This record gives sequence, structure tokens and C-alpha cells, in this order.
Amino acid sequence: MDSAQRRKTPGPFSCIATTAIAGLAGGALWCLLALNMSSGTGFLIVPLAGFVGTYFRWLGFRGVRGAICATSAVLIAFAYAQYLFAAVRVAQMLGFPLRNTLFRMDFGLAWQGALANVGASDFVWLALACAIAAWLAMRD
Repeated sequence: MDSAQRRKTPGPFSCIATTAIAGLAGGALWCLLALNMSSGTGFLIVPLAGFVGTYFRWLGFRGVRGAICATSAVLIAFAYAQYLFAAVRVAQMLGFPLRNTLFRMDFGLAWQGALANVGASDFVWLALACAIAAWLAMRD
């Protein structure tokens, strides 16, 4: 096998950048899918984690590095989606445009909004999603 056919192992910058982008995109997609549902949207992170784990495996992030990147991306997606959910709720309650709310809402308000809407079942779904993403990324 010559060097053109060999796959290179992604470097640290690629790992960090891809993890951040996959996490933010996953959180935005989760929020978009959950907008039409009134409650019980925590389960949506599980299929999302399946896509994230498969995506990292496809990119060549395998083994422990792939599991860490996939799990981190799922955690970023969870945090970002909770921020977006809080912004949507605040915008609806106050009658502000969502775009203005996203840029003007401070961390304290977002934190309180997220805490008010996250339950124990959300953390169960999150743990399951992290396990699935790590398993899919580590497979050979």
C-alpha cells in the first residue's frame, strides 16, 4: 500500500474543530426537530448520537480518540440545545424575536432557563447517547 492509499490519523486541531462543529450542528438540529413537539424531546439526542458516532468513525477518528471526540460532541450538542431551548422559551414569553434573544440573553438567564426544563430523564437519555456515540466511534 503506497502513501496515497494510506489514511492519515487526524491531528489534534482536526479533532477539536470537528468535535466543536459536530456538537454545535447536532444541538441546532435537535432544537429544530424539537420545535414541533411540546415536551419529551430528550430522546432525540439518541439517534443524533448514532449519527455523530458514525460520522467520527467515517472521518477516521477510531479507538479512544474517536470515542472521546464523539462523546464530547454529544455533550456540546446537549449544552447548545439547552441554550437554544432556553432562548426560544424566553423569546416566546417576552414576545421578542428569537435572533435578538439569542444575542442579548446573558449566561445567568440561559442557565436558569435550562435548569428549569432539564429533568432526570434528560440525563438518562444523555448517558445513553454518550455510550452509543462512543461505541459507534470505537468499532472497527
